[in-house]
Parts: sequence; C-alpha cells; structure tokens
Amino acid sequence: WRESSSVLKKNSSSQSLPTAKLETAADTPDGSPAPTKPSMEAAAEPHASDSSASPIGADAPASNPGAAAGARKRKAPAATARKPRKRQAQEPIQIPAYYGHREEFYCVKGDDLVDCSYISPRVKDCAHVIGQLPLQPQSMSLVDLQLWIFKLFWLHPETQDLAIKGFIKQRKTDLFDEFEPDWYMEYCPWDTHYFQTDKCWSAFANKLKRKRNVTQKFMLYAECSEIKHYGILLKAIHDDYSQLTRVVLPGTKCLTTSNFRFLRLVEDLSMTPKEIIAYLAEHYDEQMSPPEAWRARQKALEQEFGTFYDSHNFAPRLLKDITCKTPWGFVDIKDAEVAGCSNFRVLHRIFWAFGQCVQAFNHCRPVLCIKGTPLCGKYQEVLLTAVALDANGYSIPVACAVVEGETKESWMWFLGNLEQAVRHPSDVCIIHDYKRELIDAIEDFLSSDQRQWQKVESRWCMEHLAKDFFAYFGDKNLVLMFKKLCQQRRLNKFVKIWKELDELTTKYTVEREGGTSGEMQQELVQHDEADLVAQSPCNRPDSVGSEEEGDHANENEGKVTKFSDWIRLKPMEKWSLVHDTKGARYGIMGADISNIYKNDPVLKGITCLPLSAIVEVTFLRLVEHFKNTSATANEAIGNPSMNFPERVLDDMNSKMHKSKMHRVICLDTKTRNVFQGKQFRNFTVQSRQKNEVVHLKSESISKFGESTIQESATCSCNKPQLLHRPCTHVIAVCCQIGVSTATYMSPYYSLAYLGRIWSGNFDEYKISRGYRSITPFECNTTTWIPDKRLECGLPVFVTSDCLETVADESEQQCNTGNGSTEDNQGVTTRTEEPNEI
Repeated sequence: WRESSSVLKKNSSSQSLPTAKLETAADTPDGSPAPTKPSMEAAAEPHASDSSASPIGADAPASNPGAAAGARKRKAPAATARKPRKRQAQEPIQIPAYYGHREEFYCVKGDDLVDCSYISPRVKDCAHVIGQLPLQPQSMSLVDLQLWIFKLFWLHPETQDLAIKGFIKQRKTDLFDEFEPDWYMEYCPWDTHYFQTDKCWSAFANKLKRKRNVTQKFMLYAECSEIKHYGILLKAIHDDYSQLTRVVLPGTKCLTTSNFRFLRLVEDLSMTPKEIIAYLAEHYDEQMSPPEAWRARQKALEQEFGTFYDSHNFAPRLLKDITCKTPWGFVDIKDAEVAGCSNFRVLHRIFWAFGQCVQAFNHCRPVLCIKGTPLCGKYQEVLLTAVALDANGYSIPVACAVVEGETKESWMWFLGNLEQAVRHPSDVCIIHDYKRELIDAIEDFLSSDQRQWQKVESRWCMEHLAKDFFAYFGDKNLVLMFKKLCQQRRLNKFVKIWKELDELTTKYTVEREGGTSGEMQQELVQHDEADLVAQSPCNRPDSVGSEEEGDHANENEGKVTKFSDWIRLKPMEKWSLVHDTKGARYGIMGADISNIYKNDPVLKGITCLPLSAIVEVTFLRLVEHFKNTSATANEAIGNPSMNFPERVLDDMNSKMHKSKMHRVICLDTKTRNVFQGKQFRNFTVQSRQKNEVVHLKSESISKFGESTIQESATCSCNKPQLLHRPCTHVIAVCCQIGVSTATYMSPYYSLAYLGRIWSGNFDEYKISRGYRSITPFECNTTTWIPDKRLECGLPVFVTSDCLETVADESEQQCNTGNGSTEDNQGVTTRTEEPNEI
C-alpha cells in the first residue's frame, strides 16, 4: 500500500505540471486565473479525465495499482500521435508612423502623439501616416526600416538625419469580464524603444507578434528635417512629381550609429575621397569605400551647418540679416506660396551681393566674369557667380545666385539683379561661357530698352571655347595653338597662326576619316588671306541668331573640314583679343576664372556645401581674405620703391629691361589743335627689324566745372589699346622725353585703386548662428522649403573635383557624337554638361 501510494503521488504530480505552467502564463494582472483549454495529453487519457470528474477516495489508487503504470506506458504513443497545430494566417501589420511634433526628438513621449481628449480636451499635436510592415518585421534590419520610412514619407534618397523610435503598450485580457471600457487600455504606460542598432529594432519587432489574450497598441515616431513639413510638402508637390527610385544608404555601422563629427572633413573642403578614406582610417580606425567616405563628408557637413533641406530656410534669413547690417548689400528671392499654407514658400532662386564686394568692384577693371557650375548637394541646383579681378589678378566674388538650372530665363533673372546691385563708372564688359542659353540671355539683355547700365559689351571665355574646340578636333596641341590665336595682339601673327591651324586641322580631319587622295588634300589645304578678310567682323553676324552654331557647320554649306569651317559663324570680336573693340576685355581672356571653384581662396570647394553654408563660408572667407589682402596693399602703398601693384610692377620691370633695346629714331615736334583743345605727338620706335609708331595724345576734359587733362597713348603693336597699359615702345618714348610711364597707365592698375578695393570692412559684421534657431510653424514667420522636383540621387560617389569628372564624361560623349543633354524642366543633370551650342 505504501509503495502503490507513492507511485500515485509521483504520477499525479507529473500530470499537474503542464497545467500549472499554462495557468501561470495566462494569469491576469489582478491575480485571478484565466480559463485555459485542456491539454492534448489530458484529452488522450480517458482515465485521467474520469478521475478528475468523480471524487476519489483515499484507497482508490490501491484498488487499481496498474492504472498508473498503464497510463505511463500509453504516454509515449500519445505524444507521437499529437496532431500538428494549425498555423494562423499571417497578415501584414498596420502601424501608424507619427511625425512633425514640435518638441525635441528625445522629449517626445507616447502620450504626446495620440489623442487624449477623454482625459483633457485638446487637439492632436502630431499627424501620422498608416504604413504596412512586412509579414515578419522582426527579420528587417535597421537599414530596411529606414528604407521603409523613406518610401512612406517620400524622403530624399540621401537623407542622413533620420531618427526613429517606437512606442508599445500591452495588456493581458480577462475573458471572464463580460464588459471592459475602451479607455481602460489607455491607462497602460507606453514602453519607449530607441532604434540605434539592429538589435534594438529586433527587440521591438518581436513584440509585434500576435499573442493570445493580449491586447497591443504600437506606433513609430520618425523625425528628420524633411519629415516635419511632410504635410506641407504634399501640398507643394505637383502632379508630375515622381519619387526617385535610387536609394543609397550607408554600408557601414559607423555611418548609421556613430557620433563622430569628422571636423577635418568640414575644415578642408578640397579633400578627395581617397584622402578622406586615408584620414578616417588613420584617426578613427574606420575602413570605408569611396561612396561611404563621401557620405561621411555629407554627414559631417550637415552636423556642422544643418541639413541640405533646412539650408533653404536658413539662407534667406542669414542673407537678410547680413544686408541689414551692410550698406550697399543686395538680396533678391524668387519663391512661390504653398496653396493653403500662407507661411510656407517654395524657394526657387536666390541672389545676393555683399556690400563690400559691390564697392570694391567700383575700383576694379570694368570686367565681370560670370560662371555657372552645378552644386554637388542633394538638389539639382546651379551656382551662378559674377567675379571681378583686381590689378594683381586676385578674384572678388561680386555677386552669387542659386537657381534651378542654367536656362535662358534664369540667366536673364541673374543679369537683371546684377545690373541693379552693381554699379561702375565705366562701361562694363561681361565675359561668359560659350553656352546657348547664356548667349541668348546676353543678347536679349543687351537689346533691352530698360537696361540701367549705359553700355555693355559681351565677350566669350577663351577656356570654355577651347573645350568646345577640343571636343571636335580632339588634339591638345591644336588646342594650345587655338589659345595662342585667341590671345594674339598683332594682326599679321593672327593671320599666320590661322593659316597654320587650317593646315593642321585639315590634316587631322583627313586622318580621322581614313585619308583622301593627294589632290583633294591639296585642295583642302589651300587657303589665302582673302578668306580672313571675308570673315572680318564687319562681314559677319554679331550674334548667333537662329543659326546652328555648334561643333558642326550648316549641312547646306558643307561639312567641317578645317578650322575656318568650325569658327566661321563665331564673331571674331567675341573670342579674339586682336579684334576686341576698344579693349573692352582689358586683356582678360577667362583663364584666370576657368578653375575658380577649385583654386580661388573664397570659392574653393563650396559646391558641396548646403545653401546656407555657401553663404556663411564665403562670408567668413571674405573676412579673412579682405583682411590679409588689405594689409598687403597698404604695405605696398607705404613702400617708396613700389610704384605699382606687385604683379604690374613685375611686368613693368621686364618691359623696362626690354625697352632699352629699342631706339627712338624719329621725334616729331608738337602740333596743337587750338579749337578742340587736343595735343598730338608722334614717334617712331625701331625694334629689331621693325618700326613701330607711337602716338601720344593730351586732351582737356571739363567735368562738373573743372578742367582735367587726360593723357593717352597708342601704338601700332596694338598692346596699349587692348591692355590699357604701356607697351615697351611707349616706355621707350617715355624714357626719351622724360615722362612717367604711369601717365599712360589706366588708373585701375594703380596702388591707390588697389587700396580702395580692399578697404571694405567685414570685421564689424560677424555672422550670428542665431539664424539656425528657428521654431517650426511659428506664427507670422515665413518658412522656405526646397522644390522636391529638384531632388537628385547622388551617383556612386561624388568627389570634390566633380567638375573634372563631368568634363571627362562630357568629353567622351562629344567624341562619340552625343554631347547634348535632355532638358528636364530646365534642370541640367549632374553627370553631364549643360546644353551648349
């Protein structure tokens, strides 16, 4: 009896364990047991169910001692016969993603996102979008979650300031309660999960599984610079907008979770991806690929200056603050109001000119070089710049603008603002690139009756035209010869180089096309000076008009076989220095500003910055640049041994040494014109085997009741007329008659003008970082947002010298005969040159 009772106790205890575990798992928070379904083991044992339904006496187990043993033997086959549990049909999880709360990300709580009007009547602080997670969200990585958020909110493909966290609350229900208020669940606290790693997201996703007798509520909260205005962006997006499919996400953990600021990547904007990789590997022990290194640069810039999205709101505020403190400053903004949101505007274009630079241009040579280059950020925008040069050749960014693309309309808008912001006492000459849209805009600008500048000349940049020449002929030696032709100052040498170019380009064309007969080649090479007379400026059109002025000639007039065919529709005064009317260029051919965004101390590397950072960095660089250059100019003014600026002095010294080999062989007596108040003196200067004629003229000019004498010099070598400073022959005459060479030098090359150029004071107007402290959705405060149609997914990686990459790709396209680009709403692509003539 004792043995059988002990066996019964062991058997009964072993059968009660699964039931106890099930009850414990289903207990409600108040401690009352919840009803559970019978286990499959109990259903397969009729003896166990009978004994549980009827009372059992103290000696009942002893009367049937084999029951326990029999039940023990039948337990194994019952387990093997257990039917598999049917899988429940999985359904996608619908989860709300909240956005746009006005508090800091880490301060936002779960109760701040939902409507709590049952407790205290109020309006929801936060809007949300319902998204559908995959069937198994726990298998998603953190990068997959970011991709999901990108598609849900139509975010920019290169967004890096995205932060996500999750809220979840759970309550186990009691099936015995027939009625439970709906608001009872709301009193359960929210559990907050910050998603910093894949493990953090998996821990949250695992709780989203369907559980028996458990009520759940869960939601996400996402924040980045673009999401906070998601509702406004939907109203600003046109129907033709389509989200970019290319999404580039970080490939290493350091780009998603690290807090490194990478200050060196911000300080040195000229670092290439290879240099970035080497620097991060040495100082941070981070191994990266070139795309990851570029994204590290972008993230460092956004941490330092704000995101590319927010910069469109920061830049107008910063510029308005600067112009309020600086006299002669100018800002113009072209935007469009968002329908239904009076305080939000889409920023299309912005133009600015710092007052110090505007005043400095009044004492520079009256030449403005305008350039355009695409920005390397997250929006397909173009930076336009008007640059002036001082006597030493140092550049001054007079005005800048950011527009949607290099279109005729945007260039006209830029030129109109440039005319309003900038003044000069002399006639202004504009040197620009050889592009169809820009040339058309210049022609319309020059023919306008409402122009404020009295007279404006237009010239082409030699370097940009040389690239167009190379795209067709493809020989670097020919390009060097073409540049020599453009800079030639003597007409006889100009004709000689032209003839030589015709011969070489004809030979190159013949070799490229597989060769021709000797007679045909000889016929193509024949060229005399009469052709040059036919192509003089007086016999050629002044503008491109409706002609096709590309790398190929008009099909009706034959194929391009030599240089004359390629250049025939291009007016000589636009590209040739010897044909420059009245020396409007002042000798500036464009080589000084061809690589201005790579070498200039102010504009170097700014194309990769956000919009507000472009303004801030250029302003701070100008502060330093004006300070250093002004100190150098003042030192030169105080030096009695220096009569001209440094570079002008070096040029004059070399000319002075060369003028000693000249001989003035003819000295005319003074001849006066009493009626016109003019005095002429003519000299003949022998130089080697040539004789040059020098004319000196003195003229009395009355202005504002005061009479001044203006001295001028011309020479048959044409250099004083083109460069506005004396040549070696004029210097020889000055030494002969005892006159200072500075008398026949333009005042723009003097030390006095150099000192006035750099006298602008930037130090008093330091930039305050307060322009970034903007509370969103403030009343009566304008908020600017970018145009989402200008979004662009970055290529595999973009370097700081992306213009070289662009040029190389365009060069390959030109060699294959496909150099044009498709115009997409006036926006040029990042990997191709804008549409050129």
